[in-house]
Amino acid sequence: MNEIESRDRSRGAMLGLAIGDALGCPVEGLKAGHIRQLVGRVQGYVDPLKVWSQQPWRWRLQGLYSDDTQQALFLADTLVRCRGFDAEFFGRLLLRAGQAETPGSFGAHRGIGPTFRAALKRLSEGVPAEQTGVPSAGMGAAMRVAPVGLYYADQQEELAPAAVQQGLVTHCDPRALALAAAVAFAVARGASGAWERLPPRDRIGELVEWVGRAEKQIETDFIARVPVQAMDMFGRVRSCVENFRHYLEMERKQVWNQVKNEANRHFPDHKITEPGDAFALAGGISALFVGVAAEGFEDGVIEVIALGKDTDTMGAIAGGILGSRFGEEAIPQPWREGLQNREQVALRGEALLARSFQGLPIEDPVEMEARLTLAETKERERLTEILVRRGEITPPEPRREKAPQTRQTKAKEKPPAAVRKGKRQKPERVKSPWRGGK
Repeated sequence: MNEIESRDRSRGAMLGLAIGDALGCPVEGLKAGHIRQLVGRVQGYVDPLKVWSQQPWRWRLQGLYSDDTQQALFLADTLVRCRGFDAEFFGRLLLRAGQAETPGSFGAHRGIGPTFRAALKRLSEGVPAEQTGVPSAGMGAAMRVAPVGLYYADQQEELAPAAVQQGLVTHCDPRALALAAAVAFAVARGASGAWERLPPRDRIGELVEWVGRAEKQIETDFIARVPVQAMDMFGRVRSCVENFRHYLEMERKQVWNQVKNEANRHFPDHKITEPGDAFALAGGISALFVGVAAEGFEDGVIEVIALGKDTDTMGAIAGGILGSRFGEEAIPQPWREGLQNREQVALRGEALLARSFQGLPIEDPVEMEARLTLAETKERERLTEILVRRGEITPPEPRREKAPQTRQTKAKEKPPAAVRKGKRQKPERVKSPWRGGK
């Protein structure tokens, strides 16, 4: 593969990740049916007023990516500047972004979830970055891992450990870590050009074998970081990926039903009702399958976002894989031109390929993201003022900081059972059938 094609694939992977994220952001959290009802099939950057006209605090700047891409950019800078993954450097970037001066509660970070907040809190308390991961089987470790696939594309023996190590900063569940390793491998194989010479069934065969080895490596080399309650969670990503062979022969509706059923076999913390649920073996597996099996960038990203729920993260995972397979030029031009900060995103792809920032006009990632977060906040405030003046929404109430509660204050606030006359008592909770363990 020549230098021009390699550059196209590397830039495509980073742009694909960011574009999939930005396309999915405005409809994140909505079920597939709600997306169809409100905007139809997502084929471009959605006007947030069509979705959240009554909830402007959920409004996202059109074409701007979320924390999925932010973390990928921080990871790319870590890999290039440290000549490989360095957990402490990565952790410092995340912490710096969290402490940036912006109107939000989490600095420059945009749209972060509870798992990342917990890891960020542990970082701020001085816990070493390689120990800040929490026992979550979410998709956070996989959504940002594409830079690892690009940096280690020709160093297969270092690929899985780096993918796992970057995942451990936020996640320590084997399901989340193995999914990250699988996505990194898919990006690496896509960027090498090797997968476009193979039929889908052979790609899947390579992926199954790779995930099996990666899960064994997690179990042997990183077992000390896996919590006791997750010791039975090895081998589950490989089990899901093996099904990809059968999915190739099925209609998509059947595929997504099968993804849901399979996910519920692997002990999620809630019942999986949608293939896009925020669980490594639901939304993560859906995005990985599309990334491996789709025959084009545009159709693949549109398909995965149409699944609903965790749309930005699935868009990031599938977009990164498809971008590495088909390259920058295969991404629709309106999507590229509409992406906020697109050149800085694409330059990271070049830097990962060259393993150097030399000669590239790279901005400081934290300052860059703080500026973008501030711009989004100002636009959100402007939109809110307009809607309030029109009388379409009521002015938001100022946020009040709650005083920390002690056991004594909680006991005082809760009236005794004798006072709560007529209050319907909750029935005894029964463990749901999809829950495993104790």
